[in-house]
Amino acid sequence: MESLIYFFEKNSTLLLMFSLGINLFTIIFLIITMTISSNLKEKYRKLVRGTDGKQIEKILFEHIDNIEEVHKKLNEIESNIDILSNRLSFCVQKIGIVRYNAFDDIGSDLSYSISLLDENNDGIILSGIYGRVETVSYAKPIKGGTSNYSLSVEELQALERAKTNSLDRADLKRSKTSEQAG
Repeated sequence: MESLIYFFEKNSTLLLMFSLGINLFTIIFLIITMTISSNLKEKYRKLVRGTDGKQIEKILFEHIDNIEEVHKKLNEIESNIDILSNRLSFCVQKIGIVRYNAFDDIGSDLSYSISLLDENNDGIILSGIYGRVETVSYAKPIKGGTSNYSLSVEELQALERAKTNSLDRADLKRSKTSEQAG
């Protein structure tokens, strides 16, 4: 026991300096910890602001549930878009019209051929031939841009106009911008 007392008496200055160093380190560590804690408290206050005292865990679970609902709705919307895109490919997207005078003794271009095609160039050609005595209408199916029936010159013109004049977004945007400019 005496040797222990002798050690403390002999090294008291050194032990005091060591103790002050540890205390100084502890104080610095305490200041850093308090600063970090204060920042975390501020972030926590911002996080739970407007929650009427709800627990953070409950808030997080509600947000996770909301995110899952949004993902489900997004998947449903994407599925609906795929269905609509598929249906849209079978809608009339290309139109070609030719008016003409079918008979020399009739004035004006009262006869017509209209080609109505979808994205795959499938559809019909409607022709109406106006005469003095009667008016006749014809419908001919189109598959892949051609018909199994013989087509008149005017029907071929209407078909070619439909193939080259698709009603896509680019055409609609161009017409809207030209209307706005004019």
